[in-house]
Amino acid sequence: MTFLILCGFVTAPAIAQTKLDSMLKKLPATGMDTNRIQLLFKIEKAFLDENNLDSALYFLNQNKALIEKLKAKKFEYDYTYEYIAVYHAMADYEKALGYIFKSLEIADKNKDIFQKADSYRALFNTYYNLGQHENAIKYALYSIHLSDSIHDTANLSITYGNLTRLYNELDQFEKAIHYGEIGIAEGKKYQNTKGLLICLNNTALAYRNLNQNAKAEKLYKSQLELALKENFPRSASKAMINLCMLYAQTTDKANLKNYTQMFNEYVKSNKDVRLSPIDKGFKHMINGYNFLFQNQFQQADQEFDEGIILATDDEDPYHLSDFYLLKTKLNYAQQNYAKAEWYNQKYDSVQQLINKDELSEYALDLEKKYETQKKEQKILLQSDQLRSRRILITVLMLSIVGLLLTAFVYYRYYKQKQIIQQQRISQLETEKHLTATESVIKGEEQERTRLAKDLHDGLGGMLSGIKYSLGNMKNNLVMTPENAMDFERSIDMLNSSIKEMRRVAHNMMPEALVRFGLDTALRDFCSDINQTGGMKITYQSYGLGQTVIEQSKSITIYRIVQELVNNALKHSGGHEMLVQLSLADEKLSITVEDDGKGFDVAGLENVKGIGWSNIKNRVEFLKGNLDIHSSENNGTSVLIEFLI
Repeated sequence: MTFLILCGFVTAPAIAQTKLDSMLKKLPATGMDTNRIQLLFKIEKAFLDENNLDSALYFLNQNKALIEKLKAKKFEYDYTYEYIAVYHAMADYEKALGYIFKSLEIADKNKDIFQKADSYRALFNTYYNLGQHENAIKYALYSIHLSDSIHDTANLSITYGNLTRLYNELDQFEKAIHYGEIGIAEGKKYQNTKGLLICLNNTALAYRNLNQNAKAEKLYKSQLELALKENFPRSASKAMINLCMLYAQTTDKANLKNYTQMFNEYVKSNKDVRLSPIDKGFKHMINGYNFLFQNQFQQADQEFDEGIILATDDEDPYHLSDFYLLKTKLNYAQQNYAKAEWYNQKYDSVQQLINKDELSEYALDLEKKYETQKKEQKILLQSDQLRSRRILITVLMLSIVGLLLTAFVYYRYYKQKQIIQQQRISQLETEKHLTATESVIKGEEQERTRLAKDLHDGLGGMLSGIKYSLGNMKNNLVMTPENAMDFERSIDMLNSSIKEMRRVAHNMMPEALVRFGLDTALRDFCSDINQTGGMKITYQSYGLGQTVIEQSKSITIYRIVQELVNNALKHSGGHEMLVQLSLADEKLSITVEDDGKGFDVAGLENVKGIGWSNIKNRVEFLKGNLDIHSSENNGTSVLIEFLI
């Protein structure tokens, strides 16, 4: 029993006749420009959709002439593809094939994968109609691969539906179901109604051919529901026909009656439904089945007779065969055995013609393959005559290439050796510079430590002794009020000197850094500055916790932060500052930010101050990265990162 399939050759959607008339009236007033090109495309597609192929070809020829006159190269692929659609609709597949190959050349020239995928889809349809199934499958898979690579969701499920149709006709129903289910999933995922409808219809047919009627029925009903909801009349009518044919084969009289009635009413009430000759044949078939199951033999006989007339006029042997078989069954049901036998003979005659035509097509296909093989053999003979010459040329070329490659390899080796030597020199210079920097920094810190110790233990002790002696003298001397006031002032100045000396000694080597570590030392440093009232400093640390940092590194980090804070205090003019240390995965990040007036970072290259030089040298010593962000009136942010 025959069922309807759906195919997906991309054509324009249906356009009402009134809209087409409106476009035709608008055409004379349109200038000879790209607007006219666009309008001609719309008119041609409308005629193509109405199956008025002569008019479609006429307006397409007009458009091609205009495009070539205006040298509008961007429309070259568009009109070439429309020729494919028109000749495909005319069943002139040889001409369609010629335009497809031209469209592929244009797509390659444009480097447009979308266009190439479209051309492969057209190539599939054309080879399918030419009966060249191997080529059809190959180019369908090419099209799917390209569509998937460029996420062409609009055509992916359509191509899967077309491939399902082909495997159905090759009786490879399991493969048809495999690709059909993928197409259904893609159609639902990307909400491509047209592709989803094609896949639902053709996958249901594969299930039907495997007698899995429940699955087929479910998919046909899903197709019908979606087609009615989204207003796809052609798909809706085909779903109704296929359901009726399914119920006829399974002798489900009630459902056959309901869906036959639904189909007749839908066709009658919906002006957008345009039944093809095949659809009209199925219309007579399902109506005839419905009457037959209700024992309304006369009405059934009338439907089958009309179907025979239609199939004869359309030269459709397959439907003619089906109707002769139905007439045979009908006459047997009425016990008209002689008449039944007569129709059975007619059925056998048509079947013989079908088989003969299929054998002829098969023989023609073999003949084409044989001719192709002859041409290939001729080409091979011509190739043999050139082979020896090519071998000689190849050997010569390979020798030349070998010499060039040898020279090139030697040159590259020489240059690479020079580069490696230069890199080694640079590395040694860097190591030398780092060693010198390390020596300077260590020497500086040693000198700071010595000076701090001398100041604190030497000069500090002496000043404290003097203060003690003067205090004792005060109690043993008799002084005038003026002298007593001068004496007290001197004691105060001595106290201030001791404090200043201790501050300097502490800055040169903070006691907290040696005793309690980097985190505590920096916290005390920021706290001391906060007490001066010059700028509010917020100190934060994360992850330092129980981590022990090598003393030389701790001192270097302390000096970096100290220098950055002092620079901000001197130059930023800000009110608030953030000092933050964060340790994670053995990577220490130092951030110092202020809300001051900022500066041009590019100008740092010309700064000759010792402070900035000290910061860079210390960061370099720690093998860290230094990143500065600043702009006028937007403050300054310094980020330093290195491994500990």
